[in-house]
Amino acid sequence: MPAPFPFQQAWRGRCHASAGFTLVELMVAMTGGLFLSIIVFALSRDASRFYQRESRVANATLAGVSGFERLSADVARAGHLATPNIQQDPHVCNRPAAPPFLATLRALQIGDGTTARAGTELATANISPKQLVIAGALNTPEVLITSSIGPAAGGGWQVTLNLSTPAASRLGLTTDATKDNSAVLSSIFMAGAVAPVGRIVRLRANGMDQYAVVSGVAGNAGTAVITLAGAPALQRLTSGGTQCGIDDLGQGYALSVIDVVQYNIRSMVGNAAYADLFKASSGQGTGGVGTAPAYEAKRAELVRVELDSSGAPIADTLEIVSEYAVDLQASAWGATSATDPALVRLNATIDNTYNFTQLLRGVHLRLSVRSREADREGPIGVGGGSADIYRIGLGPSGGAPYARVRTFQSDIPLRNLEGGNW
Repeated sequence: MPAPFPFQQAWRGRCHASAGFTLVELMVAMTGGLFLSIIVFALSRDASRFYQRESRVANATLAGVSGFERLSADVARAGHLATPNIQQDPHVCNRPAAPPFLATLRALQIGDGTTARAGTELATANISPKQLVIAGALNTPEVLITSSIGPAAGGGWQVTLNLSTPAASRLGLTTDATKDNSAVLSSIFMAGAVAPVGRIVRLRANGMDQYAVVSGVAGNAGTAVITLAGAPALQRLTSGGTQCGIDDLGQGYALSVIDVVQYNIRSMVGNAAYADLFKASSGQGTGGVGTAPAYEAKRAELVRVELDSSGAPIADTLEIVSEYAVDLQASAWGATSATDPALVRLNATIDNTYNFTQLLRGVHLRLSVRSREADREGPIGVGGGSADIYRIGLGPSGGAPYARVRTFQSDIPLRNLEGGNW
């Protein structure tokens, strides 16, 4: 058999040399690939955690902005279609002595909200938030017109509304005799009323005001009748007496609905209406044993609730405005006096005993919210309280771990109080 050509020998040698990897080579390659996979997985995991963490911070910031805008809008409408200070207002005809909250009605009150913070991380961190009470036409800014006002059969007063006005139409009230206006009237005047105690209303004619409390509504057959409680009583015009009061017909009076809302920071973990939101908060709410971190159970929220004429919360009006709230602060400035419009910073407590609410001209608001999870091991700065909050400790004694805090602030002019120069 003839010997193979030289190129055939070279080709056979190359085939024999590249037949495959040895077991050692494969093990080295697989081990290196495994280490590379571990590194890539770790980087991916950390990147995912960082993204989720920053996403939670962004969500908390966005929710805080939304809540702050809601609060700012209500503060800006303080005193709208209402008195700045019912005890000092010279345009009030029937100055009420009761119910207690109506007797001390103010457009804006800034009080101490530390009582509401009980059991929350704010109390542990010694943060002292404020509480705001705002009065004005906040939910129903329309002005309705009366067609008659007279004594009611069982006491009090009966007001019949003129339903042919644009304001009545915008509110959904109709003159159609086949329709019933009771549901619309109840939502406007009696929402959440108990006993019953409805909302406060103002009646205005010739620049003079009278205040009353709604005790009932009726709107069958395309009508709209409101019953007012006997206290405070409305004043009638009298011959030779004061020219402040309701005339014989009570026609053409402007009627506005006064809403009173309270903002404060409190725990909502045990509130049954929000059980689904807190079901994982360390076993709070429903759903059995929780899986959330222990410090979640001490979280606090900025809430809004409507108050009736006695100052009691109206049922079914409590709502969360901003989650994970940490602090709420407010300071006011006002005119120096009724004759001096120069603005000064007010250091007095703006509560229901403050006699110069009509001179308020603006409010500086500051709302702080935290991220959902703690992501820092140390605080920023020293001291505690409500100044310069950058992080809040969520530990048992207010220490580590810490969550980042975002603060929103704004100066809000009180346009509805600019005419209060008395």
